[in-house]
Amino acid sequence: MKKLIYLLPLLGIISLVFLGCAKKDSSSSSSSSTTSTTSTSTSTYTRSNSPAKSSVAIPSSLSASGSASSRTAYAAASGTAMFYEMLKSVVAMMKGTISSADLNLMLIDTRIADGYTASSTCYEQGTYTITFSQGMYNSLVAMEKEFGGTEGESGSMSSSFKQYIGKTISPPVAYKYEDISAGGYNHQISVGDSCSALNETFRWNTAKTKLSSQFGDSFGGETFKGTFTYDDTNKISTFQAELSGSFAMKMYISLKTCSGSSSNGMTGDCVVFEFKESYSDATNGTSLMAAVGKADDSGGYAKAKMSFTSSGTNYEFGYKEFWQGNGTVDAIMSCSSNCDSAGATWTTDGTTNTTYDESGGYDSGTTTVAVSGVSADGSYLLIETGKTPSSNPEAVLGYGEIRSGNTEWEFWGPDTSITLDIYIINSDGTFTIQSGASVTFS
Repeated sequence: MKKLIYLLPLLGIISLVFLGCAKKDSSSSSSSSTTSTTSTSTSTYTRSNSPAKSSVAIPSSLSASGSASSRTAYAAASGTAMFYEMLKSVVAMMKGTISSADLNLMLIDTRIADGYTASSTCYEQGTYTITFSQGMYNSLVAMEKEFGGTEGESGSMSSSFKQYIGKTISPPVAYKYEDISAGGYNHQISVGDSCSALNETFRWNTAKTKLSSQFGDSFGGETFKGTFTYDDTNKISTFQAELSGSFAMKMYISLKTCSGSSSNGMTGDCVVFEFKESYSDATNGTSLMAAVGKADDSGGYAKAKMSFTSSGTNYEFGYKEFWQGNGTVDAIMSCSSNCDSAGATWTTDGTTNTTYDESGGYDSGTTTVAVSGVSADGSYLLIETGKTPSSNPEAVLGYGEIRSGNTEWEFWGPDTSITLDIYIINSDGTFTIQSGASVTFS
């Protein structure tokens, strides 16, 4: 479906940045005159021609819809959580994006099953139909529940498509399905409003265990684009989004399903996560937020650090936040200087706990990236060698931030044997390759 932005979560993130220093097009399908009786079956549609899943299961505490009944009720913090609210906003954007992706993949999966295999043909909207089944609807509901949602939730993809169960519909999306060999991926679906405007891609490997989607849209003078990936073998999801225009903002989160010792004592769905967010505009300066943590259905914990530059002066803030499954914040710890040092001074509001401690560190499972040959403050993209971000956005496989001496790099590609070019994102939205720079994986 057409990709639009979750404006409220995005505006919430922007306001939180200053405190600390997506909508969906669901009108979509039109039905034909063909109707049938709706089944009450609870079985779901299983994609067999494209990856069966698009994301790890997300703990309901990250959408503040879980229950804290299985935890001791701590004294709640009196202040406002900085990072936790930002984290929930990004998860809301991720939910909307993946809900749209699941729908697109289901619709085209049925086309492939009907014999429309990979080719150079692009099918315009209105030239093909599919039957929207009860199983497809159930699959949308199941995915939304994995993000802490409920059936029939206002504005959800499933609530918009419930009326089409059992009906033949003409999906309002043009698409092309083709075989490729690029960046570790072997198949690609491209979708858009028309065959001349395909602006969203889905790529996966032959085993259907690694999925990547690149999307983009614009509203007013702002441009929104990003990527999400899912690795079904290692149970890791990533979501990266970028907004540019009157200001620049980039967000990244990786979530790995808890396993082994990380799952001990956890309730329901559980993930270890890593988070990055950068912001820049001419008036308010620049900031970089980096965080790690762990959450399950009953609560979570995060440790975050924000580097902020304004009027030529650098600032640093640290946050440690503890929350329950219903969104209640148990404790907020804050620091204003040298927050990484053992002797840092932290102020505590509320009651802390050790439920989500990870003695070995919060490993979200993503590939460690080392980059040499770049040092200037700015935002960077990692892309398949020989490709360009403007012409080949689907080939972007990672990004980086350098702010006030703090450096963060992320890679979400499926193949660490490939070579990558590095581009800096200029203030006017163009890109410049960084000659002599190199990338090493471990």
